[in-house]
Amino acid sequence: MTETPATTAMPAGATAGTGVRSPDAIPPTGGDKSVRARRPSLLERYGGLGLLILMFVGFSIALSGKFLNYDNLIGVVSNQTVIGIMALALLLPLTAGVFDISIAGTMTLSVVLVTWLFQTTGGSIGIPVAIGITLLAGVLIGAVNGGLVLRGRVDPFIGTIAVGGILVGISQAIANGSTITGSIPSGFTALARTEIGRVPITVVYLLVLLAALWYVTEYTPFGRQAYATGAGREAARLAGVRTSRVICIAFIVCAVLAAFAGIVYAARLGSGPPGIGASYLLSAYAVAFLGSTTIRPGRFNVGGLVVALGIVAIGINGLQLAGLSFWISELYQGAILIIAVLVSRARTT
Repeated sequence: MTETPATTAMPAGATAGTGVRSPDAIPPTGGDKSVRARRPSLLERYGGLGLLILMFVGFSIALSGKFLNYDNLIGVVSNQTVIGIMALALLLPLTAGVFDISIAGTMTLSVVLVTWLFQTTGGSIGIPVAIGITLLAGVLIGAVNGGLVLRGRVDPFIGTIAVGGILVGISQAIANGSTITGSIPSGFTALARTEIGRVPITVVYLLVLLAALWYVTEYTPFGRQAYATGAGREAARLAGVRTSRVICIAFIVCAVLAAFAGIVYAARLGSGPPGIGASYLLSAYAVAFLGSTTIRPGRFNVGGLVVALGIVAIGINGLQLAGLSFWISELYQGAILIIAVLVSRARTT
């Protein structure tokens, strides 16, 4: 794929489309030190982890017998696996400086498609085949997003919103507006309901993906190229980075992970409700942006994402156990997203 110049000029060191500054950002050719990212303090790096520990201790004391028990804690972790996978899906696009709002539509289509394949074949289609077709759909969606942004020069935010809307429409058409429940094999649902010891297998999926993305972003040339692209696409391109390739791969990986999240959700639920992905969009972005403010502040990083996922999960669980209404979840996640963006911008001023 040929390289295309960035469509908008970005301030040096800023992540395109996010406003988050990378400490590894390529400095401007003029060498203006005023825009170089400063080294984060220990409080900035580990403040999020400290907050997570304080929340854990606080809820353990305040909700004695309710919060600090194995069943509740493993339930908290298990319930956050789909959100964790969706947040991981966003990691590479955000690192490369582009938004992907279509992950909600991708997850929705994945939930509907994999269950529809079972229903329309009376359960005779092989489970690996159904999963493979669904993941392949994710590859296609990611390629479409990359083509719109890189070839069509469409703004990533607008383009992926449009793609997400189309995917939701396709999902509704396939499901005919109703939840798909027929002919879903027990072997498929076992993929999300099995436990290893007393640990749900979905937690194992999340841990494997966390380890894989951590290795890719921290120890591979592609990870360094993604950070460089997000720090300044044109500067990275001039330095020899194939920025178009990096962004296209980021979109594809994002869509495949979102499709996998949909498969896990469908297997756990044992049905295919259309429209479910929208409820995970806010959570995924809240976790991704909050993660960029801790461990390695200014960078979308896996360690920070884990801490952010814990803050979101424990916060919601603790507040609900305290007797607050169901709506506290959306309010809490929205507040976290605002705070995370404000903290990220504060570091760049």
